[in-house]
Amino acid sequence: MSNRLQLSGLRGFYLLWLSQFISIFATRMTAFAITIWAWDLTGSTTALVLVGFTTFIPIAVLGPFAGTLVDRIDRKMVIAMSDGASALATGFLLVLFVTDQAQVLHLYVAGAFSGIFGALQYPADAAVISSMVPKQHLARANSMRSLIQSASGIGAPLLAGILLVSVGIPGILIIDLATFLLAIPALAFIAIPRPKPESDTGTAGGGFLHDLAKGFRYVFERRSLLSLFILLVFVNISTGFEYPLISPLVLARTGNDATVLGVVSSAGSAGFLAGGLFMTAWGGTRKKIHGVLGGLILTGAAGAFTMGAGRSVIPWAAGAFLLSFFNPVINASYMAIIQGKVPQAIQGRVLGVETLFSTPSFPLAQLAAGLLADRVLEPASAASRSGPWIWDGIVGDGPGAGIGLLVLVGGLISIGCGVAGYLILSIREMETILPESGPQDDVPHP
Repeated sequence: MSNRLQLSGLRGFYLLWLSQFISIFATRMTAFAITIWAWDLTGSTTALVLVGFTTFIPIAVLGPFAGTLVDRIDRKMVIAMSDGASALATGFLLVLFVTDQAQVLHLYVAGAFSGIFGALQYPADAAVISSMVPKQHLARANSMRSLIQSASGIGAPLLAGILLVSVGIPGILIIDLATFLLAIPALAFIAIPRPKPESDTGTAGGGFLHDLAKGFRYVFERRSLLSLFILLVFVNISTGFEYPLISPLVLARTGNDATVLGVVSSAGSAGFLAGGLFMTAWGGTRKKIHGVLGGLILTGAAGAFTMGAGRSVIPWAAGAFLLSFFNPVINASYMAIIQGKVPQAIQGRVLGVETLFSTPSFPLAQLAAGLLADRVLEPASAASRSGPWIWDGIVGDGPGAGIGLLVLVGGLISIGCGVAGYLILSIREMETILPESGPQDDVPHP
């Protein structure tokens, strides 16, 4: 397509943002509907978290290779490949549900397939933003990206609940599939520049493995980046004990009440939306690391404790809102640091290395949380006891109490990560220690 017909800079980013929002909204409806279906079928926390496990493990393993590929080929093609793979996974599930052959195992297969290509999405999205958006707008652009998840999540669970009655899961999957047919062609109207190689990163020349090694060397030669990536390992452990357990916690406490789960899910998405709008208007702290570390402390202290200790819809909704509100602050602040300190030509590889470090801990924490809930804490909460446990006064007993306790553990880990980050000089002062990546001369201004 002629460059004259393509939107560049902020205008191109806005079109990309809108097309992705439409697609992700429908995908969130699918995720909600399938969660209800899988819980009704199995009643197992482990069965639910294994969907996330099978999706994230390929992302973790393939992260560095995906990041290197993002730095070497057209990033527009990378996004199209990722969206196309998600569409194929959705089509696979549609056939199974239409023919009444769907099983929980098929969710794992679809998740793993999406994860293989989803490994491209994370480094590609971050690199695309920094190549299209002027540096002074990076924090706001990243918060807009988080708004996609939040705004879609507010309406998607409620709409999915309505559509489940009228068109069922096949109808929702058809809607999801149709949105991919809108999002992928929209890329033709967006100009996404490729970054200029920078001599100080050594990105010019060399083969694929040479470029892959450059990404690892870049991170390991910068103690601040390496320290932050190690901290993210524990951050994702806390996350694995928080967000994935919201659905089984509410369903266990309410006897599979999809309406209550929809309200709580929407409250969580409202928190994402409010946090994203807050960051978009505010732009974040002057030192972005405060947004990361302070957000982690507040997420655990306010969100996880309210959610885990809750026993009715009001505290669950409040907990989900608070858990989610600080997420855009953390993510936008973190990405602004990476995009401002790491040269564009190597951002894909650096984020790929970060994925290898941090991502495995999230699905492993999910799996551990599911097994602990199903095999240890939930049976213990339901069993007859001679006296109360020390935490009964906080989470109570009966169905869901063990899951609530795990959410509290996730909150404690989140607080610990924030405090540790402030105590580690290379993390606390990383924005002073690391040089700026240089002006984004190839980024069109609005």
